[in-house]
Order: sequence, then C-alpha cells, then structure tokens
Amino acid sequence: MTAPTKTIVILCSCSGIISDRINWEKVQALLKNHPARPEFVVDELACGADNLEHLTKLLRGEKPDNLVVAACSPRDHEATFRKLLADAGVNPWQLQMVNLREQVAWVTADPQQATNKAARMIFAALNRVQHHKPLFERRQAIRTEVAVIGAGPAGMQAALTLARAGRKVALIEKEPFIGGLPVRFEELFPNLECGPCLLEPLMGDLLHGFESDLVQLHTLAEVIAVTGSFGNWNLTVRKNPRYINPDLCIGCMICAEVCPSKRNNRWNVDGEISAVDSPFAGALPNLPHIDSSFCLKLQGKDCNICQENCPVPDTIIFDDAASEFQLQAGAIIIASGADELQDKLPAFASGTEIHTAYSFERLLAMNGPTGGELLKKDGTPPASLAILHCAGSLDKENTPYCSATCCRAGIKYAHLAAARLPELTVTRLVREQVIPGVDAAVPFHNDHSHVVRYQGLPDLALQGSGNEQTIHCNSTGEQVAAEMVLLLRPIIPSQGTASIAELLELERDNAGFLSPLHPLADPCASSVKGIYLAGSCRGAADLRDAFASGTAAAGHALSALVEGRELVVDPQVASVNTSICAGCKTCLPLCPYKAISWNEQDNSAFVTDILCRGCGVCVAACPAGAISGQGFTREMLRAELKGVLS
Repeated sequence: MTAPTKTIVILCSCSGIISDRINWEKVQALLKNHPARPEFVVDELACGADNLEHLTKLLRGEKPDNLVVAACSPRDHEATFRKLLADAGVNPWQLQMVNLREQVAWVTADPQQATNKAARMIFAALNRVQHHKPLFERRQAIRTEVAVIGAGPAGMQAALTLARAGRKVALIEKEPFIGGLPVRFEELFPNLECGPCLLEPLMGDLLHGFESDLVQLHTLAEVIAVTGSFGNWNLTVRKNPRYINPDLCIGCMICAEVCPSKRNNRWNVDGEISAVDSPFAGALPNLPHIDSSFCLKLQGKDCNICQENCPVPDTIIFDDAASEFQLQAGAIIIASGADELQDKLPAFASGTEIHTAYSFERLLAMNGPTGGELLKKDGTPPASLAILHCAGSLDKENTPYCSATCCRAGIKYAHLAAARLPELTVTRLVREQVIPGVDAAVPFHNDHSHVVRYQGLPDLALQGSGNEQTIHCNSTGEQVAAEMVLLLRPIIPSQGTASIAELLELERDNAGFLSPLHPLADPCASSVKGIYLAGSCRGAADLRDAFASGTAAAGHALSALVEGRELVVDPQVASVNTSICAGCKTCLPLCPYKAISWNEQDNSAFVTDILCRGCGVCVAACPAGAISGQGFTREMLRAELKGVLS
C-alpha cells in the first residue's frame, strides 16, 4: 500500500435508520488500527443543508486528502458529497462512498453482524481511497445546431420542435419531397383523417412558417460521412442534382405537361410521370425534378421543350451536378424510417391482382394511378377482395416479429374498399389480430368484413384465376373468393436506416432496426452519446409514435445542448497507456458506445472521452492491461477487495 494520507470518514446515522442497526463506537474501535489512521465524524444526517454547511467548514479547516462517506447509495448522494468536497477546496474525486443503508442496515437483522459487516466495508473503502488520484472535468465548447436525417413525420416533428426553441436545424432527406410515407396515405387509421391534410400544417411551417428561417432543408441528399463526437459532429452530405432552380421555379408543372419522355412512377407503384415532374400531386416542396436517366437532353439528344415552355427563364439547369458539402452539428437525430418488405412473396402469391399495403394505399388515393377508384389491371372493379394479415410476419423462416401496424391497416383497407364498392366481398385472413388502443374500438367493431383464421402461409393455396380465383385454407377447408389479393407484408428497416447504422457504427437489433440505449427507459437515445432516434428506424411504429418520438428526440438534444453552456466531460473514463498497447485491436469492436478508435500515428487504441461512459468493458478485455478506468483502476479495486476479504 502507498504511504497513508489524511483521511476523514463521515459516519451518517441517516436519522437513526443506519445507527439503529450499526453501532458507530464499535465500528470506530474495529477500524482504529487501519494504516490510514482515519479521523471519524459521526453525523445525524450528513446530506441535510445545515449539516453540509457545518461539514464544509470542517473540511476546509482539516484539509483532508481523502473522504469516505458511510451512508446511503451513491445514486442518492454521491453528487452531493462531491460538491461538498469541491466547496471545501478538495478534489471531488477523492471521495469513496460506502452504502451502509441499503446493503447493511436494511438487509442485516442482527446488530452485531451489521456492525461487523459495516466495519469491513469501510475498511475496504479506506484501502481503496488511498489509491485515488485527483481527476479533473474537461470542459468543451459545443455547437447547438442539430442535424436531422429523414424528413418523414418523426424527422419533421423533431426539426420543428428544435426550430421553435430557436435552434438551427439541418433537415436532410434523400427523396425530392418531405412527409415520408403518410403524406402519400389518403386516409389514416382510426378516424380516416386525410394524411396530407394532417401533415400539411407541419410541412407548411417547416417551409414557410415563422421558424422556417432556422430550418435548412436539403432534399435529394444523403449523409455519406460523419466525424467528430457529441457536441461537435461534422457531416459530409452528398446532394444529387434536381436540375431545377428552387429560387425561381413557381411550381406550375408546365415542363411536365410538355415533356415527351416518360418514366415509371415508383412513388405511385403504377402509372407514368414525365422525365421532369413532381412525384405526385401535392408533393412538397412544390418543385419538379429531372430524372437524368430519362431526360432526352441529358442523354445527349436535341430536346429543349421544357426549357422553351418554362415561363420563368433560367429555372431549368441542365448543367446542374451532384455536390458535397459539410454540416456542423452538436447532435444528430436519425429518423430514417422503415419499409415494407417487397421480396420473398409467399409461394402462392402470383398473378396480376396481387397488391401489398403500399400499392393498395396508392390505388385508393385520389392522386394515385386510378384517381382513387378500386380497379383491376384491366380497368374493371373486382368482385372480391382477400386481405391476408401476417403475410410473412410471425414466421420463423421470414420475419419472426409482429409488424405492429398491419392489423389496423387491414381494417382500414377493408372499410375503404367496401366504401368504394358496396357490392364487394371483403374477407380478412387472420393469423393473429393485434389492435390495441381505445381509438381502435370503433373501426374494429364497425368492421363488416368476413374473418377467416389460418395457421400460417403453408396453410394457404391460391386456386383458379381471374374472376374464379380463390384462396383455399387447408386447415379449415374454406374457399375465400380472391379476385384481388392484398398482402400485409412485414415492416423492415429502410435502406437508409441500414446505411446510417453502418456509417455511424450504431447497434442494431436482430431485425436490423436501430437499438435504443434502453428499450424502456431510454427509447429515443442511441448507444452513442449525441445521436438520438425517432420514428420507425427503431422498429415498426404508427404515426402517433412518430410524432411522439420526434418530440422526445428533439427534447434530448435541447436538454443536452444549451446555448452558452459548455459541455462537461466526466473524467471517469477509460484511458490507454500507449507504451504497452500491443495493437491487437481487441477493444475496438467491444465498446458499446463507439468511443474507441485506432490512432495510426501512435499505432494504439484511442479513447474519445466525450463518448466513453466508463463501463469498463475495454478495461476487462485488454490482454495487455494497457487500458485502465479512471476512478476505477486495478489498484483501487484490488485494494478494496483485499479489505473486504481480510
């Protein structure tokens, strides 16, 4: 053991809660021969305001090197006693707390055993505190701007919440429009509200409202690189060309009307749009964009029809090009959304009248390929519709989890289809039905579709064709008329979610969604400090959850990045002794907070203190013993163990 230093031990009676079981006089007698020769102070309630003032004066006069507080849990008052030391002019990390209330007084009935146990625990703390070294908080200037990746409902809500608080926001969206999926949904469960109507006020505020000056919107853009750490992130963004000057375009769409080149409208699932066009009526920003793969001019042919007919000169920019730029932000909010699984269709699902939820949604939309009419490919209305729930979900060979929103969607589609075609026969094939929420009661009980239970996809077979097409359920023997089939497919992570997870080295769950710091206690924070999660990048979610999580993620950023406040970095982090680092890189993939990187110059691991949370995984894993935990060194822990076991 190193040379003893001056140590004071505060024995807190906790208003009798501790001293009813533990005899302080016997404790002091048992510890009188400890090499540290501690000075004891018995206090009735050390955390009380008057008591703290008295203890501050005592410590200022005594000027101890170390302080041991035998009281309650460090979770309750470690910060209190650290501040006590700081106010007394002593380094606050020269403190060691011993939890005698929860770990002894409340669980050890026999007073003699409790007293002996308390003495042993304090003995261990005295051993440990002799190895404490002064630690110092590091302060760092921070940026208060926030980058939001994804402009669906969750991303827009996060951006607007931040802007309303006076923060600058960069809103990055890979599509040429904002609003995500729900802006393309004409009616939303449960009250059949208009999706674009619900989102338009939010989009309007972002584009033209009082706070719009604080929101820098980047459409047709994606993040391709990120460096830095919490408080000072640097993002590299690639912006694809729109070939339209947004400052000049008035959104008249004359260019789309005269353009001779057509392309498949992937946003409508079916139908065509011009090479220069808007994805769908009502898309915001109200700007067309040019697909260079279909534009005759950009393919080297002699065509200037759009330019010649545009009422505003210089609006169409054929020499526009992709560009890259840098963004700085203190925090990043990821709202990259989710997708509907399109491949791996059930074996029986074939034919021209098979729809997935998104294609059916667009089929029912007034700005969809059929103007909102429920029609087959041949332009005639179907006589029967079969809605297949769990078409790949709850299936070990496909997607084992429930996609959360499909049952609600199935009821909605049944209602809308029947409203379009009153004579339509609607059957819902259900494996499991999950429709939580008070607001789901009315549409559920007003659902007049016929419900058939099935046991799994192998239980079903598609028979016949055209008007005679049916789905045969082997387990029940039922024949379900299915001139048109709607498959409610699993919800899976979007490609954007997968890309950003790889880019930022974020943890993902078994399904590929981004893992929160804690699914219950911290569902909108990631494992990397300063990166927050919103919407369905965390898992299948409805619109209500998107808005709530967008607000929550913005709240995280607002509370962490306060204007004029420096970021205080806790010194209890891991550090690397570069002289003995063997270069094995064992620690790099193990860090759950992505705080460890490789320093090529020193050929050793490097810990970014602002990201490190002091969990100790790297310390335990390092085969060379080159990593130590500040405040939890091997010497401290060994001395403490020796004290407990002696």
